[in-house]
Amino acid sequence: MMGLMGENKGTGSIAAALRSTEFGLIVSIAMLLGLIYLLAPPHSFYTRSTQFSLLHQISLYGVLAVGASVVIISGGIDLSVGAVVALSSVVCAKLMTQWLWTGTPGTEPPVAIILLAEALTLAMGLGLGLFHAFLINRFGLPPFIATLATMSGLRSLASILSENRVINVPYYWFRFLGATPGATFQGASVSWATFVTFAVVATLASVMMGLTVRGRHLFALGGNEAAARLSGLKIRQLKAFSYGLSGLLAALAGILFAGRSGQASPSLGISYELFAITAAVVGGCSLAGGVGSVRGTVLGLILLQTLIRGTGLVVRKIDFYLGSKHIVIELNSTQVEGLVLGTVIILAVAINQRLRPKL
Repeated sequence: MMGLMGENKGTGSIAAALRSTEFGLIVSIAMLLGLIYLLAPPHSFYTRSTQFSLLHQISLYGVLAVGASVVIISGGIDLSVGAVVALSSVVCAKLMTQWLWTGTPGTEPPVAIILLAEALTLAMGLGLGLFHAFLINRFGLPPFIATLATMSGLRSLASILSENRVINVPYYWFRFLGATPGATFQGASVSWATFVTFAVVATLASVMMGLTVRGRHLFALGGNEAAARLSGLKIRQLKAFSYGLSGLLAALAGILFAGRSGQASPSLGISYELFAITAAVVGGCSLAGGVGSVRGTVLGLILLQTLIRGTGLVVRKIDFYLGSKHIVIELNSTQVEGLVLGTVIILAVAINQRLRPKL
């Protein structure tokens, strides 16, 4: 009897795993990779440079998506992460080039100055996240309104601080964090620092959400805030934690994105919040809160970025006749990413709402 019960339990665990969002995403990614292999031109997607570039994109946006998933699971939303990316890139660049370093123009500041600039930028991101929580907790602002307001304000602040100009930061130990794997800079090979950073962030967040008391409390907050309050959970502290984490990771993403190009700009990060939120929703996070996982968000981001890159390779041009005139439009992944992203948002939210239990 005990053996039969153990066998049934094992079978049930396997069945539950096969029904999980994560398994569905893995299957979807595998099918998408197969379609790209069949439809894309030979030696376009499955090349070393393309795979490195795709992995790098996933790592950059992944840092943002992890923060977005924690906020969404806890029942909130953070629309300001793209603006925080822009402001963080500008602040970090100004710290390294003017505010902390007064050396000869064109010379690279000491590594200690670069690390201090990055640490202060991360502290700023954490402070901005806590400010969002303060607006929500103290004044009762809906998260959508609180973060929408700061989204505009923070980008304007980035423009003011940078004087609406691009700031060059061609420093090896700064670009080390954000450069594409396999690239060389100043004659030296750049490591996998971006991917390692993302992997560490995703792993720690996944463990925190899945295996700690704090994670269970965040799920409870997102599932039913009133019930969580009656259960004695510290609601304000939980919101401060989730928004603080989102702001911290957005600042980290700003450092990584600026490191990728070696430039900080107030226009950096436009629409990045859509990538982060869409990855979380595609990964199984419910916009109503209380449902989702960091693992699913990572898989959702992989699916999203692969779809964008693959679409740009498969649909290389649109050609049609308008009357007697033959019109040909050349396409690439950058041009189609908005269309793909919008379509995925609609489908993901529609499916999310369809599968949501009716109360």
